[in-house]
Amino acid sequence: MGKKFINDSIDSGISNYMLIKDSKEYDKSHIFEVCIISCLCKIYGEINIINPYRIDNENSFKSNLIMYGLKVSEMEEFIKLMDDYSKWLNSERAVGKTNLTSKIEIILVNMILVRNKAVKFTADEIKYFDKFFDPINNNIATLHNLITKDVSVVPMYWNKKKTLLNSKYKFKFVRNDLLSSSTYKKYNLDVNEVSKMSEEKVKEINNKILKSEKEDKTRRKRFLPKQLIITSGNGFVDTLMLLSIMTTEIMIGIIIALYFLRH
Repeated sequence: MGKKFINDSIDSGISNYMLIKDSKEYDKSHIFEVCIISCLCKIYGEINIINPYRIDNENSFKSNLIMYGLKVSEMEEFIKLMDDYSKWLNSERAVGKTNLTSKIEIILVNMILVRNKAVKFTADEIKYFDKFFDPINNNIATLHNLITKDVSVVPMYWNKKKTLLNSKYKFKFVRNDLLSSSTYKKYNLDVNEVSKMSEEKVKEINNKILKSEKEDKTRRKRFLPKQLIITSGNGFVDTLMLLSIMTTEIMIGIIIALYFLRH
């Protein structure tokens, strides 16, 4: 056997993809790899996936996978998973179903999200991805039913993430750790400025304000002059005190009235 490009899965995927493009017979046991390469061509452009194979430049292939900002670690994980899939496929033991297909396709979805931030996908391209990640009655659907452990993982992930592709709205993070603007204003702080601070700093400021508010409330509650004058803690005594005060006020009123009548 000759040298494989990157690994057996990627080599088989590209070589069979090219056979299909030329309307030639291909090895149908590698249909999954072909579908992966086809998806990569949609994301990065066929020239960036096929040309590195033609000139046998593995570094160029790897560089093209991160050209839109995909993390190097994700690119390396993708290549490793493709290699793991090849080993699983060629295993002589009865290995049953696998979750490798789901892990590989989830990285593809992440590649799509990263690429879309730099260059938006068209509606037709998104329809292609719909058929790929949420397949019904096609080759990839049949394959998943045969070898994938949980066929619902990728469709759920794709349908959740694809809403980000054509979103016309910019989502703004709303903090839920802020006090009211009027509360900050009492302490010569602007709520907009506070919102730009770190969570730790906001927490520190809030704790100081809440402590101050609590102490102020306690002081106001403690200092109630009228209540201190007429309240003894005993209802009967309070009533006698109130009557006494009222009687005193009435007597003062009579004295003042008599004074003015005499003069």
